[in-house]
Amino acid sequence: MTAKRKKKVNKIRIAFLLFCVGIPVINWCVFYVYCNFSSFIMAFTNGVGEFSFDNFVRFWNEITNPDSTLITAIKNTAITFAIQVVCFPFQVLVSYFIYKKIPGHNFQRICFFLPGIIFSVAVSMVFSNMMSPRGFIAEWIGQWLNLDASPELLADSRFANYVIWGKMIWLSFPGDLIIWGGTFARIPEETLESARIDGVTWWTEFTRIIVPMVWPTVALKMVLMLCGIFSASGSVWLLTGGEYGTHTLSSWMYSMLLANSGGSYKSNVYNYLSAIGIIMTVIALSLSFTVKKWTGKVFDEVEF
Repeated sequence: MTAKRKKKVNKIRIAFLLFCVGIPVINWCVFYVYCNFSSFIMAFTNGVGEFSFDNFVRFWNEITNPDSTLITAIKNTAITFAIQVVCFPFQVLVSYFIYKKIPGHNFQRICFFLPGIIFSVAVSMVFSNMMSPRGFIAEWIGQWLNLDASPELLADSRFANYVIWGKMIWLSFPGDLIIWGGTFARIPEETLESARIDGVTWWTEFTRIIVPMVWPTVALKMVLMLCGIFSASGSVWLLTGGEYGTHTLSSWMYSMLLANSGGSYKSNVYNYLSAIGIIMTVIALSLSFTVKKWTGKVFDEVEF
């Protein structure tokens, strides 16, 4: 190959590499750097583009008003996140039992994993039909509470939140089944065989052997869960659209944007939500770093 042809081939390779790398970089710059920088600027401006702290003052006024929708959204978000935290150890435990190949583990794996691969819209539709007045659950609740008719569980402020939280608990156990299965599979069989010879119980094996060995994954999942503390929604938008006192922060913010869709960017709703986003980010990061520091001290790192 001549020097001239070799130089031409090198230019083609460089152009190809720049093309492959350039598209992701441009995408990151536009949809991450620019969007976040723009949101940060908008948080400190009012509807006419003037520098102002009015958005943060408005947020403070709303969270100090016990009757505001924002307070309801924050309370529902906190409860939703608390349910996720409580269900997290049970997710790990269910994955552990399936990993141990209990009787019917293959069938249980399919049953647990199936809702995770079906579209959330379809799952919510099936669940809504189950909770309808024509279903046996609504009929049983109506009889239990001595109501005149079966209640609209997802269209009644007395029941809507509890039904949504029940759906979260129902579908929480198969969470991250593949991740935990792959994590447990990495544990050396010799270690577990030695524990069985020593006569340890399944609880001792789980708490004293399994959990310490997979603790980095547990810690990472906890940190990621805290990062998404304010995005916990529990399929609120699909089930109730945020009506009947079921709004969470994410559904409340979406509903505000939806109500302003097609309107002017000078309506200040974008600026206000940008300010809330900054506050949420600061709180979530603070909690995440605190938990990351704490989880690093629970167990010594295990190499296997």
